Amino acid sequence: MYLALIADVIDSKMVQARFNLQKQLEETLQKMNGLFADYLASCFTLTLGDEFQALLKMNAPVFQIIDTLRSELSPTQLRFGIGLGEIVTAIDPLQSIGADGPAYWNARAAINLVHQKNDYGNTQIYFSSGNDSQDLLVNALIASGEAIRSSWRDSQEEILLDLLKRSVYSETFSQQDLAQSLAINPSALSKRLKSSSIRVYLRGRAAALACIHSLEKGEAYERIV
Repeated sequence: MYLALIADVIDSKMVQARFNLQKQLEETLQKMNGLFADYLASCFTLTLGDEFQALLKMNAPVFQIIDTLRSELSPTQLRFGIGLGEIVTAIDPLQSIGADGPAYWNARAAINLVHQKNDYGNTQIYFSSGNDSQDLLVNALIASGEAIRSSWRDSQEEILLDLLKRSVYSETFSQQDLAQSLAINPSALSKRLKSSSIRVYLRGRAAALACIHSLEKGEAYERIV
């Protein structure tokens, strides 16, 4: 079982400097392949002008990977489809082209859902295992996090960006370390943490990933909820 990740650029046809965008995508994907090498069954690869994909091992921190991609490519907006399933062909670890199977089929179905239903532009991530009823909880958790993030100001977004730079992706992060890294006093940080609901955001991402792992292990939906 694998997690296939397919992503594309939102409104890419509106981008004026297409060459610069493609160059930025190529450089970012190379960086991602280095940062998350231990979790990649097949490296991030551009498949079309504005679309790319990767095949992730089941222990991959998929939401940390997505948020890192978002931060590296900001202000470019991305949408993502995550697919859980098997791969029935050979896997090339150097490029995510040619392999096929339910993981990729489900990722394609998930990204198509983003096109169809994105909660007024707030939700840009969907997950699919091929079972809509079992996917419901995962996608509800994802959408809740997307709703939280959609209201962030730059100062609130800065919290997540700082955590990502230090490879921290858990609600149990050190508030003291974060204050020092952001060079702000503890009181100001506390207000920013409260207004951003960053701990709730990260808790929801962890819960969504735990649900995905439960589905991969074949646990009953009733046990997950």
